[in-house]
Amino acid sequence: MRIYQRTISTRVQFSGTGLHSGLPSFARILPAAPDTGIVFRRTDIGADIPASVENVVETAYATVLSAGDAKISTVEHFLAALCGMEVDNAIVEVDGPELPILDGSALRVAEAIDFVGTVESPVRLRYLWVSGNEKLHRNGSMVAVAPSAGLEVLVTVDFPGTLIGKQWLKFTLTPENFLKEIAPARTFVLREQIDALWAAGLARGGSLENAIVVEGDRIHNEEGLRFKDEFVRHKILDLIGDLALLGRPVRGFFLAVRPGHTVNRCLVEYLYGHAAPGYGAGTAPAEPVQLQITA
Repeated sequence: MRIYQRTISTRVQFSGTGLHSGLPSFARILPAAPDTGIVFRRTDIGADIPASVENVVETAYATVLSAGDAKISTVEHFLAALCGMEVDNAIVEVDGPELPILDGSALRVAEAIDFVGTVESPVRLRYLWVSGNEKLHRNGSMVAVAPSAGLEVLVTVDFPGTLIGKQWLKFTLTPENFLKEIAPARTFVLREQIDALWAAGLARGGSLENAIVVEGDRIHNEEGLRFKDEFVRHKILDLIGDLALLGRPVRGFFLAVRPGHTVNRCLVEYLYGHAAPGYGAGTAPAEPVQLQITA
């Protein structure tokens, strides 16, 4: 288990299009000092937005953060890559209201971090430990939690009448596992949902180059799937990104049934207020953390 905080060794940059805004977007990840956490910096308006669950304002089709009058949208893939590759402190500069969606996954960001590497600081890392066995229900979704020495997830999805069907996957987070098994998984949408998204002013930057489009028993993407169960893998990616809003690594086991950003946010809000911090030494805090979450 890691003991000390890490940041990226040098800057990396990305350009593309915002998934929902459809606007061009340029982003850079910069090294940051210990205890900075992950901070999104809107360079176009000169505003900083810390990646904290306290700043979450929307979760309908993406995780949106706000501080003052500034907003930054679709942060979950960048956060998942930073968390998955064990970057604790970084400044993410963005020149507009939404991060680039890239290919709909976290692969390019994770690969860039892996290529340049990370730098360890002398400041100890603090974890959040889960020691209770509890569960949360929200709008047909469920998340159950239990103690674990690492971050483990078991996620299930169910899209009857489609190619997706029922899928499940158990995953233990390490940088190597994340880069290989989760980072390449792309976001997806059902064809019948697209017109409603457009009517709501969303998915303006969506295309077959950054999303899997599922219609019945087929997909519209000519290149096919990266994994047979790419859909559940992307749900794991989103969950890891939303858990990163705790601002420090969490240690626990999470069973998520039909998860989404809204139920993820409810879970993170509770953990943020109730889970116990502790320095990493391979053991949970002396006092159990009992989650009392109701529907």
